[in-house]
Amino acid sequence: MMELLQQALSSEYLGHPATAAAIASVLILLILSLYWWATRGFAVLKKLNVPGPKPIPFFGNFLEVRKYNGLHELHLDYIKKYGNVFALCLGGRPSLVVGDPELLKQILVKDFPNFQNRFQIQQLSRVFSMNVFNARDGRWKRIRNTLTPTFSAGKMKLMVPLIETSCDTLVEKLEAVADSGQSVDMLDWFSKLTLEVILSTAFGVDAKVQKGENTEMLQEAKKLFQVPSILRHLSRLPFGNALFRLIRLVSGGGFQPKYFEGIVTDIINQRRQQGLTGRKDLLHLMMHATDETTTEGISKLSDEEVVAQCIIFLLAGYETSSNTLSFTLYFLAVNPDLQDKLREEIRDALEASGRKKPLYEIAQNIEYLDCVVKESQRLCPPAAAVNRQCREDYKFNGIHIPAGTEVVIPIYALHHDPSAWEDPEKFDPERFRGERKDTRHPFQFVPFGGGPRNCIGMRFALLEIKIALVKILMKYKFVRSPETQVPVVLHPGATLSAKNGVLVRVETVL
Repeated sequence: MMELLQQALSSEYLGHPATAAAIASVLILLILSLYWWATRGFAVLKKLNVPGPKPIPFFGNFLEVRKYNGLHELHLDYIKKYGNVFALCLGGRPSLVVGDPELLKQILVKDFPNFQNRFQIQQLSRVFSMNVFNARDGRWKRIRNTLTPTFSAGKMKLMVPLIETSCDTLVEKLEAVADSGQSVDMLDWFSKLTLEVILSTAFGVDAKVQKGENTEMLQEAKKLFQVPSILRHLSRLPFGNALFRLIRLVSGGGFQPKYFEGIVTDIINQRRQQGLTGRKDLLHLMMHATDETTTEGISKLSDEEVVAQCIIFLLAGYETSSNTLSFTLYFLAVNPDLQDKLREEIRDALEASGRKKPLYEIAQNIEYLDCVVKESQRLCPPAAAVNRQCREDYKFNGIHIPAGTEVVIPIYALHHDPSAWEDPEKFDPERFRGERKDTRHPFQFVPFGGGPRNCIGMRFALLEIKIALVKILMKYKFVRSPETQVPVVLHPGATLSAKNGVLVRVETVL
């Protein structure tokens, strides 16, 4: 090959052979440099001291993803092949995938300061990156501490009437189709419910999404979650960011952070005109925090940080809850005996209280309802995986994690691990009570993440989900129809959702 290259470069067109030799040397040097650049991250593999698939230059293991319907399936399959801790390269640098609950406990809790930050794969916009999900170091801690009081038990009680009002609207919609034999896409209906709830409880906006208003906002929000998760990893490849932008352009532009920045800014301006003397919701808390300072003399939240938090709560608050509700209803529809059992326990709880206790208190204390929601989240977790970034070199049981390495928590794989869950593909809410629950490692089930950086809205999401389920199951039965896709096909976007919706029939409970 070298001889052919020399001959080609020694032609009369290129002139003197010495010139051709110099050009050949430069080309060889460029090729070697490019190869080094494409494989430089692979040196970390030896340091990690864990098994994993062999990467190829430039792509790593990226091309192998084509065999799977999303990274969640790849993680599950690779854990079977390589064990519950392995290395994976989606591009030029390896990530450590940790499916070992004990190591996760060390990373997420005991040694949290060394794994405080998330590994940022892609930045959609400067302002959007300031949200509590993506923020880093001191900014994350300041934002998290500022937001935490919003999700206290007392504050959430104040939100319950607003949640119930939106749930009552859903009940009215169900009444119109009950016993008609018509199939309804409950994923679509729950999406409208949860967007309406988050706009009402967090921002004081009566959006009436379920009645057909603000549909543009719903469609724009869906764009963030419809993009296949693997496309977000394109930035790891050479020229990946440019390729991702091209795909977004060809597909119609994709998610637009600027759209939501404009909406949120308008909401904030309206609230400022009204004054901050009204309801004490999330927006009130954040706007009040812009006028306060920390002990270091820094504003608790800047205006841009307020906008960023509003967007992430708006988007995550609607999507994860609607997915959990729709998956739960799907599993109840295809397991009618378990649906009847849950309905019976709801009735017993309501009768035992004499209907004197608030609905949210009753819903929170129905054990089997909690089991049903958890089992739904086990099979179809809101997020298939989350990550952390190692700050300083770290060692644990022979594993060496170099500083800067991405650590992946494969939530879906953890939830489907046959060594921890008997018959893992079966919907069995009884897993979450009694001895079966007590003997399981707590970090085998992490639908909201774990440690100090877990999902800040977890309690609110569960409250909303349980109230909605109690409201609708008291009056209606959800039945599998010819249009119900069994098994449900997952769409691996930013979250896991039902690819073709959840189509069921609605019947009145006699």
